[in-house]
Amino acid sequence: MSEESFAQKRQYYRLKYPKRARPVIRIQDELFHVSEVSEKGVRLLIRNISAFYRGLSMAGTLSLHDESKVSVSGSVLRFDGDEVILKLTKGPSFKNMVAEQRHIRQKYPSFFASLRAA
Repeated sequence: MSEESFAQKRQYYRLKYPKRARPVIRIQDELFHVSEVSEKGVRLLIRNISAFYRGLSMAGTLSLHDESKVSVSGSVLRFDGDEVILKLTKGPSFKNMVAEQRHIRQKYPSFFASLRAA
């Protein structure tokens, strides 16, 4: 794989959260923890994934650390263990992502150090 094609693989930065800092997303009347977020995707922790299927359209509200609410919508892209990955058509802005990253880096510096080491 050429360096150029590898660089194109990730168009949007994915922000991983430490367990104690995970935001929640409300979809209908249910709350789900978010383990990872980007401008075009979100990874949800879901106990019972049997109610979900690939292509299922979903919409909800993502609550970020600064108490801002972001409307999100998209569809189920795939499953990974007890996580559901949604491909978003509407999600957090670049500004939201920068604010979230800054918050995590300031409040949980050892978490980012452990990600770099991995």
